[in-house]
Parts: sequence; structure tokens; C-alpha cells
Amino acid sequence: TFRRARRLVSVGIGAGAGLMSGLFGVGGGFLIVPALTGFLRMPQRRANGTSLVAVIPISLAAALGYALGDYVDVFVAALLVAGGLVGAEIGTRLLDRLPIRVIRLAFAALLVAAAARLVLGTVSTNPMHLGGSVDASLLALGLLTGVLSGLLGVGGGFIMVPGMVLLASMPTALAKGTSLVAIVPTAAFATWRNHRRGHADVPLGLVVGGAGAVVSLIAARAFVGLDPKTSNVMLGVLLLVLAASMIHAAFQPNGESDPIGETA
Repeated sequence: TFRRARRLVSVGIGAGAGLMSGLFGVGGGFLIVPALTGFLRMPQRRANGTSLVAVIPISLAAALGYALGDYVDVFVAALLVAGGLVGAEIGTRLLDRLPIRVIRLAFAALLVAAAARLVLGTVSTNPMHLGGSVDASLLALGLLTGVLSGLLGVGGGFIMVPGMVLLASMPTALAKGTSLVAIVPTAAFATWRNHRRGHADVPLGLVVGGAGAVVSLIAARAFVGLDPKTSNVMLGVLLLVLAASMIHAAFQPNGESDPIGETA
């Protein structure tokens, strides 16, 4: 039946997002959003909000996998969350106001920028030297991530991970685990705000997130020691593919036809 097929597709989306989460320390929203709009024909704003519902359990499970290996910096995570909560409020408000084509193109631009940083950037393994300027930079990083989370339905790990590596000289595995911990409260707050505006299919998000959580925990434990350069190149290529799909969707004849409040 249609409902059974929809549920199977949702589980598949969650499993894919969970694999990405465990591999790369991200929430998986960058995969969930295009999948919801492409495979399930969900309106863009609702897909963004539903994605965040799924990101919460996926990130929580992957964070547990990294925490078991002692790859979490609680202080840095707190700084990111502090900025992220403010940013999430801004992002969820923007979701109501920006045209769909602008949202899709912004999503694609973000993916391209993150891919370029991952593929071309250097990976630092120097010890961290946190200070006032670094703390402020991490707060700003959290703010930016929160805006993107509320607006685009992503956890923002693909911004936070390279950001922490560059700003705080964090080892990649530690940055991944810290990113996952920071994603959870920020995504939860953005989900609450989006749900109040009618931009979230909570039951579907929980199906996607439940499937993803199982896979993300396994992947986090299995790939925590993955070579950083290999990990960055793999994620960068995936982000470019997803960016191309979002640009294609933005310029389709129905690229603007997603009225506020439309449901799947």
C-alpha cells in the first residue's frame, strides 16, 4: 500500500542519514531534506521542519557513540549551544518569510561552501588553546549554525566540524563528537518553534529519526577512527551532489510553488 511504501522510504532515508551522522559527526539534515522533497514530495518548509525532528534522535545516538570513546568537549559544546539557541530563533522566523527558491539556493550555496572547506581545508591536530577570542568565535559559529538549523532543517555539523578544527585546532574525531552533542538541544528548540508554525510532520520525523538513530550509533562506533582526510573528501563529494540536486529543484517550474502552511 501507499502508506507502507511511504514508511519503507522513510526508514531508508533515516538509515542513510544515520550512516552520515556516525561517519561525519553531522545531524544528517542535509540528506533528509532533499530526500523528503524528492522522494516523498513534501513541501520545502515542511521538509525542513520535519528533518529537524529526525535529526534529534539521530544526533543523540551518534553522540553517545563518540562519547563512549571520550570524543566530546562539553565546554565547547556549551558555547555552540548558547549561540545556537539564539540562531535557531532567528532561523525559524526567516523560514516563514523567505521565498522557497531563495531557501533552496541558500541551502545549495551552504553545501558547496562546506564541501570546499572540507576538501580544500587543512586538518589541524595541534592542541587546543581556548581563550576569549576563540570562545567568541565558537559562540558566533553556534549562532550561524542555529540560524541554518532553523531555516534549512539541518543539524549544522558540516559547518561546526570544520569550524572547530579551524578555530580551536580540535582533532577531527573530537570535533565530530562535540558537534553531535551541540546539535541536539539546538535542533530540539528549532523543532519546537517550527512545530508551532505548522512546519513539521512529527510522526514521520520520528520514523526517520528512529531508523537513523540505530544506524548512527553503530556507524559512530565503527568509524570513529576514520582517517580525517578521507572522511572530509567523502563528505565533500556527497555535499556537492546534494547541492546540484537542490539547485535543479530551485529552477523547476514549481520552484516557487510552496505556499506557507501547505502540508504533505
